[in-house]
Amino acid sequence: MTDRSGGGTGHSFRRDAVITVASRFVLAGLILLTDVVLARALGADGKGRFTLVLLLSQLGAITIGLGLDRAMGYSVAHTTEVARRALGNGAVWVVVVGGAGMLAALVLAATAAIPNLGSADLVLAALALPLELAFSFGVVTLLGRRLVGAYNATRLLRRGLLLVGLVSVAVAGLDLLAALVVNVLALAAAVTVMLRAVARQGIAPGRPDAGLLRQQMRYGLRSWPGSLADRFQFRLDAFIVNAVVGVAATGVYSVASSAAEALWYIPSALGAVLFGRAAAAGRDAAPLASTVTRMTLALGVVVAVPAALVAPMAIEALYGPAFAEAPRALALLLPGVVAYGVVTVLSQYLLAIDAPGRSTGVRLIGLAINVGANLALVPRLGIQGAAIASSISYTATAVLMLAVYVRVSGRGVGETVLVRPGDFQRLLAGARRARTRDEAVHGA
Repeated sequence: MTDRSGGGTGHSFRRDAVITVASRFVLAGLILLTDVVLARALGADGKGRFTLVLLLSQLGAITIGLGLDRAMGYSVAHTTEVARRALGNGAVWVVVVGGAGMLAALVLAATAAIPNLGSADLVLAALALPLELAFSFGVVTLLGRRLVGAYNATRLLRRGLLLVGLVSVAVAGLDLLAALVVNVLALAAAVTVMLRAVARQGIAPGRPDAGLLRQQMRYGLRSWPGSLADRFQFRLDAFIVNAVVGVAATGVYSVASSAAEALWYIPSALGAVLFGRAAAAGRDAAPLASTVTRMTLALGVVVAVPAALVAPMAIEALYGPAFAEAPRALALLLPGVVAYGVVTVLSQYLLAIDAPGRSTGVRLIGLAINVGANLALVPRLGIQGAAIASSISYTATAVLMLAVYVRVSGRGVGETVLVRPGDFQRLLAGARRARTRDEAVHGA
């Protein structure tokens, strides 16, 4: 049997974690620069429309993916032959289901049914849909094969190409249509590079396997509702703001959201690398999960406080006076964003012990709270109401996820949320033990 890791289980966990966290900071810088270029060139109105188009294609990809991305990461971690068949299934899914989704989106474009978006905007969202689906399959495939370097490089490449393209077009007089075309081209280039990275490991897409696809769907569909609820909880507020307040307000709010969500880069990096390695231990990973969670909360607070203080001057200096309301929305978002770090880590524990239904239930409740709060507050308070609503729903979701985790793991609330001296050293020691167990399993 071919080794499961693809990238080799002998790779240093510490190196993978450092590389991934560092790449997230670089990615945050690229996102910031891209946002500034868009805001300066297109204004609040154009920035809002650009944001909505990207969200449409990304949400559409998650919807029609049916959780196959997560299943892809699980399947490709097995033998090379299984990985090839899994990728073959993914390729067919992108062409058939992604193509059908694109055609449906083109029909939507003909009706221009989204407020403040024209037919050309929706056409470009439709064209990006299958590419977003392929990208989501690809990044999880890279993680499943432990190709952490390629995973990080591909994500950075996509943002880097988008930034370079936008700056180049801006010199000639950037407009929204050109910006959206650049986005599609950058996404296509990233998918191409990702396919080549996988092919170099000898796992180019092979012959599709219906039996394997059924297994993948059974796995994916268990986590799909939770993933869908998670993403809609993050993004639905932008559409509500657009419909109730207007597209310019959406542009301003997108700046606050993007800045606040930068706090998630560290927890998501730890979830992708650290907890992925510990997942092999199952329920025995609970002490490590508690350590990661309380470190995530501590780091979130450390970063959030200066971010709230610096934001008023920094945002206006970078984006211009049209975005002067963004810092207030950012300050209102930050408490919820910090709290949501709990969900980012503990949801991975629930997946690791084969309890995706509990995570899904929590996220569906969080989405319901988010929608209700936004509908109640946005008409009264505009983007400040959206920020408050999101912070409420993020915090409520974190509390519920913590309660579920405490019940299934037997760990205490205090040991999961209150940072302790020496946590970082214990975290690395726990990671090394998890890696040793993982290597023993794969070498057996």
